[in-house]
Amino acid sequence: MVQYDESRLLVGDDIPALFHPELRLWSRIHRSGYFRRDEEDLYSIAALSYADAARPTMTQVYRLLCSLIDEDASRGGARVRKPSFSTLRKIIRSLPAEFVHRRRHGHLRAASTFDLVSAASGVLGITAN
Repeated sequence: MVQYDESRLLVGDDIPALFHPELRLWSRIHRSGYFRRDEEDLYSIAALSYADAARPTMTQVYRLLCSLIDEDASRGGARVRKPSFSTLRKIIRSLPAEFVHRRRHGHLRAASTFDLVSAASGVLGITAN
């Protein structure tokens, strides 16, 4: 049985250009000054993964970040401090609300019976007679 590794979230869609200026501004103003710039950049990147249609929890995003830091450290990369969960939570909560809502909920659409049957039949190898 394949076990799902929730620490590896897939960010499937590109971020619409509409949000780029607002996210660049957000990236500059949410910084605390306590962490190095490269650390803050990494935390910001991880925080963006929260705004995904898969709707990861903040805990999953935190695990993703910690796993990336651990993986980099095991390869001899630059030493990056792990933020506390509350620090990452604060960064995530500072994301622009419309961006988060649109990315987490805006991708949903009503699927017709045809959509369901055609997608599943292809996977299961069922052909129409």
